This record gives sequence, C-alpha cells and structure tokens, in this order.
Amino acid sequence: MGRIIIPSRDEAEFVYAAKHMPESGLQFFGDVQCDHFRDNKLIHTQRGKNTFTTEGMARILNIIFGDQSKAGSAIFYVGIFKNNVTPAVGDTAAAKLGAAGSYGECQDADYSPATNKPAYTIAATATASCTNAASAATFTVIVASMTVYGAFLSTSPGKTAVDGYLFAAKKFGTPRAVITADVLAVTYVISCTTS
Repeated sequence: MGRIIIPSRDEAEFVYAAKHMPESGLQFFGDVQCDHFRDNKLIHTQRGKNTFTTEGMARILNIIFGDQSKAGSAIFYVGIFKNNVTPAVGDTAAAKLGAAGSYGECQDADYSPATNKPAYTIAATATASCTNAASAATFTVIVASMTVYGAFLSTSPGKTAVDGYLFAAKKFGTPRAVITADVLAVTYVISCTTS
C-alpha cells in the first residue's frame, strides 16, 4: 500500500502557498444575461454562469503569458445555438460550432445580422470585470419558430466557421421559444477574481 505524504507546516513551500493562497488563486467567471423581446417589449430575462472551455483558457494564457498575439480588433463574437446540449469544459470550436457542430449553431436562415455573428464589444475597464452591456449582442429572429438553448463566445466571426477558439458557452436555464421578429439580446460579463 502506498504512503500518503502530508506536507509539514514547517516546509517553506507549504507556508508560502498557505500565506499567498488568496492572491494566487486567479479565476475567471462568465455571467450571461439573455433578454427576450417581442413586439419591442421585454418578455423574459435570465442570467447564469457560463462554462469556460479548456481551449479558451489555454488561448487566454498563451496571449497573456506566451508569445501568441490576438487577431484583429474584435477578437470575440457572440453566437447562439438551437440544440439541447450542455456545454462542457472540453468543448472546442471544431467539434461544437458551425452548421454541422453539435451545438447546432444558429445560421443565416435563423437570425440577422446575416453572415457573421455579432461582435463582443466591451468598454475599457479599470476594474476586474468587462462587459458588453453598452453594446449587447442582438439577434433578430427571421425563422417562423425555433428554440434557442444557449449562447457562446468564440473567435471566428462566420456562422459556418469551425476554426478559431471556443472560449465559453452557456445553456440557458429556460430555453427561449422564439418567433419571427423576436429579439434576443445577450450580455456577457467576464470577471477575474483572486477569491
């Protein structure tokens, strides 16, 4: 039987880790809000935490601490999906997005603007949070009816694209049954914390 070695409180590494745990535990959180409008009236609002993918977290680390550069001025785009799936940490853009991906990413026949997903445009921040609240990603439904199950952030603008990176995704607590001319406004707040 193997031995379990418990570090001594006298060991320097253990003392340092215990002393500096609060400032060493950097974490990212994504809070997603979906507002559903019909006939210019807000009929539903919901909010919840999203899942950051390993692919997305690796990309963040490679840009911040590595030598990779971000591409273009709008590096994130907001998308919506119509398959009843729960996003997972291991999800990737190649497997989940595009017309044939398992998320069932909504396409040109489903909503406008056409061709590209709305950009995730944030205001400059001096805090530990950023948001696109001043410029929420909006989706105007053009199909007669469909159910939207969730939203995501990725780096490829095209609705059919499977390249780039899937950063985060959220399955809505309540799927949205939408009809022609409904508008979904998706707001992402991304926070970085040490607690």
